[in-house]
Amino acid sequence: MENNIITNYSYNSFFDHYFSNNEEWMNKYESPLLDYVKDNLPDYINTIINFGCANGRDFIPFQNDFNCIGFDLASPSIIKWACKTDNLTYYRCSVEDYLDKFNHDSIDLSSCLIYTQGTLMYVSYENQTRFITYLLKHNCKNIVFHEYPPDYVGPHTKFNPDSNLLSLFERRHFREKIDGEPTGFLYLNK
Repeated sequence: MENNIITNYSYNSFFDHYFSNNEEWMNKYESPLLDYVKDNLPDYINTIINFGCANGRDFIPFQNDFNCIGFDLASPSIIKWACKTDNLTYYRCSVEDYLDKFNHDSIDLSSCLIYTQGTLMYVSYENQTRFITYLLKHNCKNIVFHEYPPDYVGPHTKFNPDSNLLSLFERRHFREKIDGEPTGFLYLNK
């Protein structure tokens, strides 16, 4: 596994359990969402990029067939990976620092799936919009955000980028319970 530190972060210790594999649910990927995504990916996709990858659990359905790239805030030394790491590259880097500090020449987004799972709720409306605009401008044609929807009422920030960008995504529910749960926002094979 290759580790790269773009920025060192301090964050609330509440998040530490996301970087372990001590809890059963932290060893299982977001199914059936990621099963659906894998079944509907075009053949030209060779890399899965997960912003907010935590312990890598959502790489599990992709780990044997794709290159995996994870972005998150934890030091690589504390992460207890739930996925295989032989084809994993990890960047200690936030969404904001990805936009402002990352060397983008190293990744061709046209052959990547971009995925988030409860990550954009920590990113402002302006930076959600900026992030999506950046991805589209750089030919990313496969994006899946599993986030709290714009009509969500609760303590988390909603996925609520500019309405023109939001309208590009197909909205699908993958969990049995719908109210108060993340929703799949899909932009696949565009």
